[in-house]
Amino acid sequence: MASATARLVSNEVVRGGCHLLRFDVPSSVPEAAPGQFAMLSTRHADFPLLPRPFSILGWQRGDDGSQQAEFLIMPVGRGSSLLCSLQPGEEARLVGPLGHSIDEQLPQNDIVAVAGGYGVAPFLFLIERWARRGDPRAQSSLVIFGARTADRLSLADRLSNAGCRVQLCTDDGSAGFTGRVHEALRGHLAQHAAQLVLSCGPEPMMEAVGDVSREAGVAARASLETVMGCGYAVCNGCAVAVACDTEADGHTYELACREGTLFNEDRLQWTLL
Repeated sequence: MASATARLVSNEVVRGGCHLLRFDVPSSVPEAAPGQFAMLSTRHADFPLLPRPFSILGWQRGDDGSQQAEFLIMPVGRGSSLLCSLQPGEEARLVGPLGHSIDEQLPQNDIVAVAGGYGVAPFLFLIERWARRGDPRAQSSLVIFGARTADRLSLADRLSNAGCRVQLCTDDGSAGFTGRVHEALRGHLAQHAAQLVLSCGPEPMMEAVGDVSREAGVAARASLETVMGCGYAVCNGCAVAVACDTEADGHTYELACREGTLFNEDRLQWTLL
């Protein structure tokens, strides 16, 4: 983890109204891995007191040690809107990379990733990194990517260009499968083997994905998009309830920023989150 000043290279509005922000990052910042996140803020007088957490969409290090980081941000609140208003050459404060990589102890085949909205970010990072490294999982993995309408499937073309298999889903049927991502997952698991299901998106979506995976007897892990205050286990603001046999009430709490953000679905106590 490092705290550094990142200089904006480009700010591109993509499908769905999200902003694709690319920053030059000092070489002193450790290289990020898929599934990690960073806390971002600006010096703007109206920026909230606390930085905001965002999944890292991409991270590339040049031969000369230079680095660029990418983030996919939807301007929904004051903090995210101020970040999305940055112009090339302006600066943001970056604390990270934080959290654990999702590319840890993954099986060598039969991986399904389920993304909702801008929850596609960690999976796009993962697939693109695999593709650059020649990992065959870049082509064999399936990404089920859903949103309410086709125009909210941010970076769907980039995901397809990364080489993985993609199944799009929309609630209104404007692209791909008509229905929710967990319904598409149920259909896939009824016909195809899978060793692991990963998910990232709204909590109700991830809970449903976990239920479907459990029904099919497939392990599942959820990458949580939990509200955070600091990102490095000081504020305890990102506590999530997980099953614990040694506790009288059957659960305890772990921090999404320190133990996560990836959790085994069978440990998460969704009704307490």
